[in-house]
Amino acid sequence: MEILDLYDNDFKKLNKTIIRRVDEIPENTNIMLSYAIIKNNNKFLLEQTTSRNAYKWCFAGGHLQHNETAISALKRELKEELNLTDINPTKLATIKYPQKNFIFNIYLINDQIDTDKLEYQSDEVNQINWFKKEELIRLVDEDKILEPHKLIITKYILNS
Repeated sequence: MEILDLYDNDFKKLNKTIIRRVDEIPENTNIMLSYAIIKNNNKFLLEQTTSRNAYKWCFAGGHLQHNETAISALKRELKEELNLTDINPTKLATIKYPQKNFIFNIYLINDQIDTDKLEYQSDEVNQINWFKKEELIRLVDEDKILEPHKLIITKYILNS
């Protein structure tokens, strides 16, 4: 059971929580997530989700749990999903995802990552792969990227 803090539309933490996948996010509140744009040699690392998310591709990261900071959530998620440690994330932005009650913390990681040494969490990650910018455009056009992650690609990769 994951307990998530709720945030207002100005990204301020409220004194309220919900249980993930049990409770609805109340109107005018948000949950917060942290995602990593991992870039090496002009390629970007994405994870392919499992059947729960239709095997679509996304960035590593996930939900902030109760009383967790954005950076600690990112590091926890990267450890859980990819067994990735010793990273140096740089925060790019905190943004409101317009279609749902989500707030995203976006980080960039330029550390050299050897994917052969990564062990990913098989119940959440089907596979991982590096993609060039052009390949990301194709994946977006073919609807093979999770919807919220399309915004991250458009805003922080294609328009940078």
